[in-house]
This record gives sequence, C-alpha cells and structure tokens, in this order.
Amino acid sequence: MLPDGIAEHWDLAELREAVPLAGGYHNRVARAGDLVVRIEQRDLASVAWEHELLAWLGAEIPEVKAPVAAADGTTVLATERGIVSLVPFVDGSPRGGLEAAELFARIHRRGASWPDARPRPGRPAYADLDWERNDWWDWSVVRKPPALVRAFDHARAWVASEPELVVTPIHGDPAQQNVLWNGGRIVGVLDWEWARLDWPALELANAAWTFAEADVDAFVAAYVAAGGPGEPEVIEEGMRIFVLANALYSLSRETEADADWIECLLAWLGELP
Repeated sequence: MLPDGIAEHWDLAELREAVPLAGGYHNRVARAGDLVVRIEQRDLASVAWEHELLAWLGAEIPEVKAPVAAADGTTVLATERGIVSLVPFVDGSPRGGLEAAELFARIHRRGASWPDARPRPGRPAYADLDWERNDWWDWSVVRKPPALVRAFDHARAWVASEPELVVTPIHGDPAQQNVLWNGGRIVGVLDWEWARLDWPALELANAAWTFAEADVDAFVAAYVAAGGPGEPEVIEEGMRIFVLANALYSLSRETEADADWIECLLAWLGELP
C-alpha cells in the first residue's frame, strides 16, 4: 500500500498497484508500471541534494535516471511514512564488466562540472569522517583482530595526511546490484543514497575491485582512457579503504550469517601491503 497523495502530487491519472522490488536496504522501493516509487527515512535536505545532482548528471549521462518532477517542479513528497520520490523503471540485471570503468569516468567528469557542488548534508567525505563512529561503523563495538587494527590505523593516518586529490561528486556505492545491464550494455545506475562529494580516486578503487576483481589494472586503464579524473596512483590506498570499510560495516552489525564474508574481508586486509 502506497502513501496517499502520490497520484495527485505527480498528476498521474492512475497509479497501478505497486509491486515491491528487491534491494532498498535503507529505503523501500516498489514498481508501479513504468515508474519506481521510493520511500526513504532521510532528511529532506539530503534527498534534495541527491535529486539536484541526478538532474545534472542525467542531462548528459542517459544511464543516470533523474527523479520525475511534479507539475510544481518538485521531485519529492513528504509523508508520514517517509520522503517519496518517483524515478523511471529500468529493466536490466546486475553483473560485472570492464565497461563500468567508462561509465564511472563519465559520472566523475560530469560531476566535476556541477555548478552547485557542495557537501551533502549528513554524508561527509572520508577526509571529514568521524572514524570512531559514523553511519558505516562503530569502532568501539567491533572485534579487533591484528589485520583490522593495522589497516584501520594505516588508512586513518593516510586520510589525515590530507592527500592532494581531486574532489567530485561520487556515486558512493558502486556495487554490481546498483548497475543494471541489458543487451550487453549498461542501462541504469541505481541507489544514490551514499552519493557525496569525495575523492573519485577511492571510488575508482572500489569499482575496479567490484566490477573487475580479476583484472583491476585493465579497469583502471579503461577509466583513465575515458578521461576519469580519479588519480590511479592511489589505487592501493583506495582498495585498502574499500575493504576496510566493508569489514567495519559488517563487524558493526555482525551476525552468524556474515561470518564467512567477514573472514574473507579480514584475509584480504591481511594480504594488503
């Protein structure tokens, strides 16, 4: 059951029965015909920032779907059940592939020219992050095997050293389930909840590991060839932070079902220089 007022706000003659969709770990998503209804428990200013960014990116990058505007120009509806927005439905399925390198290069290039670029409310960059406790992890509650402590201390010190890196809007969660393919090409990039201003070099490392773990060098080369602004020389530090953040996230919410995944992450951290 959808919140009341959606059809009226977007002036839709009819809003079909919504069908829940998978995903949406921190929000609820459902398909209603050619649209996806998204209901989020988040600050309105944060959602507004995201929608402004998507409108800027989507004007040039067809894989980025901007939220649907209502007749009054707004893209959100505040309800008792959360902030509601509509986006076009994208028919596709997730998988890996080197083609994602060119996509993220375009996203970072276009984002770098966003005239209204500013920090996202409630989404700090790594350089501004509270490393003890944040939305991703709580250092006080995680168990601390040596590999984790070593990686944490190294990454925290590296970030604190204020490396001179390019800053652009980034997607923030370049997981395979957030990039949909159809007919051998990428057709949509979903779930911009973690988008923020940050170092694209770290997102490059994240995406390379995620989409081409067996050939990271080829992924990075494709990104650079496509004009991506993220610096490839810090790929090792970026991968350390990516694996560390995943480990800390899982350890902060540790369940028996996470045990194997956590051990894999800790093993990877132990292998990094």
